[in-house]
Amino acid sequence: MIFTYALCITVVILLLVYILICKYSSYDKYLKYFIELNNNITVITSDTEMLAMNQAGLDFFHFTTFKALHKRHKFLSKLFTEIDTEDKYVEGINWVTKIDKMQNIKVEMHHKHFKQIFYMQVSKIRPKRYQVSFYNISRMVAEKDAIVQIAEKDDLTQIYNRNKFNKVLSSALLKAEIYKEPFTIVLFDIDHFKKVNDEYGHNIGDQVLIQLVLLIKSQLRGQDTFARWGGEEFIILSKGATRNDSYALAERLRQSIETFPFDEVGHLTCSFGVSQYEKNDNAIVLLKRADDALYRSKNNGRNRVNM
Repeated sequence: MIFTYALCITVVILLLVYILICKYSSYDKYLKYFIELNNNITVITSDTEMLAMNQAGLDFFHFTTFKALHKRHKFLSKLFTEIDTEDKYVEGINWVTKIDKMQNIKVEMHHKHFKQIFYMQVSKIRPKRYQVSFYNISRMVAEKDAIVQIAEKDDLTQIYNRNKFNKVLSSALLKAEIYKEPFTIVLFDIDHFKKVNDEYGHNIGDQVLIQLVLLIKSQLRGQDTFARWGGEEFIILSKGATRNDSYALAERLRQSIETFPFDEVGHLTCSFGVSQYEKNDNAIVLLKRADDALYRSKNNGRNRVNM
């Protein structure tokens, strides 16, 4: 009697398991059909691994079937890189369980030889079933970057403008105050540039400015910020540099300019002023110190460096 009762219980449990398996199986089939209606890359995952991907996703990653994709990439996180965030959301194999509904996570994926930028959203659709959707924002990002570039670049020389330099300077001042990171300013302009415009015309004057910028850029480090301060005046911010470092840089630049054969006008010279960040400096004090040093170079005969 007891055996018969136990057998019945076992049969019922197995039947329930079978029904649940069939239910989940049919539900997963429904989900697979549903995600095909989405033009964006859409993935169904469990807590840990991918269960399905729509055709838009398979086409993007160059796979003909999900089975072929899953054989190569079991975990969705292997297909993208999280970007532009201080907090890391995609960590561990069950990361989908930790992301809030409708939260936009900015990620990067490679398509052929190009990088594409997406907003990724995770939605829980039932226990251990999540829909992960990717919305391509590459065009929006590119347009935004183009607008920023226009706002921050000098039209003629294509280096940073004064507005962008001031932002870089503000950041450098903050880091110098908090982290004691040294930096310097080199301010310089072209000697007697008005004569160039008067004798050769503004078009030739513009070409001189472009050639000068290219000459200077070729001798700067990656961590140096180079900007057009206004007219024929330029400025360099050198992170991690001391006053002596920047004096040596300015002297090298001065000699390079002095010997460079500019088109149409021949040889020109520049005068330089160097200023190093000192404790409690603000932008006005630091820039005035560089400007005063440049003024001394001008008054002492030009074509020289002063600190």
